[in-house]
Amino acid sequence: MELFKGLGTAARAGFIAGALVIVAGAAMALWWVLSPDYQLLFGGLRETDAAEIAKSLKDWKVPYRFADGGRSIEVPADQVYDTRMKLVSEGVPSGGHVGFELFNDSDFGVTEFAQRVNYQRAVQGELERSIAALPGVQSVRVHLTIQRPGLFVGQDDSSKASVVVGLAAGESLTSAQARGIRNLVASAVEGLSPSAVVVLGPGGVLQGGNSGEDGAWDQDEERNAFEKRIRENVNDLLGSVFRLQNFRVSVDVQLNFDKVHRVSERVIAQGDGGNGLVKHKRVTRTGGGTSGTGEAPATSNQEEVDYAHGSEREELVKAPGRIERISVAVLVPSTLSSFDLGRLRRLVTAAAGLDPERGDVLEVTPMVQAEEGLDGDVASVKAASSLDARDPVAIPAKSNQLRIPPAFWLVLVGGACLLCGWWLSRLVQPPPKRHRPEERDAILAKMRKWLAEGGDAA
Repeated sequence: MELFKGLGTAARAGFIAGALVIVAGAAMALWWVLSPDYQLLFGGLRETDAAEIAKSLKDWKVPYRFADGGRSIEVPADQVYDTRMKLVSEGVPSGGHVGFELFNDSDFGVTEFAQRVNYQRAVQGELERSIAALPGVQSVRVHLTIQRPGLFVGQDDSSKASVVVGLAAGESLTSAQARGIRNLVASAVEGLSPSAVVVLGPGGVLQGGNSGEDGAWDQDEERNAFEKRIRENVNDLLGSVFRLQNFRVSVDVQLNFDKVHRVSERVIAQGDGGNGLVKHKRVTRTGGGTSGTGEAPATSNQEEVDYAHGSEREELVKAPGRIERISVAVLVPSTLSSFDLGRLRRLVTAAAGLDPERGDVLEVTPMVQAEEGLDGDVASVKAASSLDARDPVAIPAKSNQLRIPPAFWLVLVGGACLLCGWWLSRLVQPPPKRHRPEERDAILAKMRKWLAEGGDAA
């Protein structure tokens, strides 16, 4: 304390500032070490799912915090996996769909009508859960109209169903997925055919892929899939020879979706002369009595023959989706010779499955090579995962900021404290001692005496 009182005003201010810096740094280091490390529990949540998870965590007294605008929930790192397994075992989040758990607390006094309604609600909820698990599906609603057998034949109407699917941003429902949803719903309801299921997408648009009784499917989807398959075959072939930006492939397929049912019958000739086999033969002979003139009586023979012929019946059914024509256009580098172009045409013809007799067209044309660097490398884009933007799937913990171990901060704060201590020690160092006048005079006398003795010696 006496040392602090002996300091000047500037020294006191510096001492206080340094002490505050040391205390603040130590407090920050202690907070950093003792504060829990939060990691992602679930991501990509809807508001209803996030609220349901938060309620369960609050009941279990598990600390949590929201991230990503409320679409993600984080918990302490040492409780991530236990909490996640506990939520899954409890069926949280349920997604707002109620399934067969409706019958967990069923009452024996419930009427038959109420039981039917609960059963229909349970089936709708289970179907909604199944459809909501598909990639890209954000919300789903299922409405069933289940017809019960009546007393009369005319009352046995067929069941119907409608499905409304909400998709995440940037997602689309393909015709194959729409057909899958129809067959899924039809298989879960007795007496329901896929043609009686209506699937609506975003904006209330009727989704394609309607597979009715005739088994027809969406024509555009079929043609696009066929063109994509041929294009991939040709790209794989040319990609082993050229760089991806050095060639281009275009494919156009014309399909015939007309269903043809042709029946033909013809007679099969058998026997001698091709007249057929003799089935029945009858000969009738007629003749007159004795003639008065003495001439021989007149006779006549009548022959009737029935032939049996074989017949052949042929029924030909041509399924829809027949290939009418395939057109393939390929742009290749201009450095290829005529011989190389000929071999390339044969390779592309085989890879694309072209048939000249069918009228397929192949055009291979050299192109002028663009300047280097104008076109970037074409990277193959593949589906990432099947994490659903809606599903509360567990996303691996990945922080945007660099993870620095707490020991580094302790060393940094300790070094700062040592530096501040050294600076304070220099700051509070007592000033040099000042001599009194008599002491100063004595020292000067000694110095004069030394100088005088040195001059005499010289």
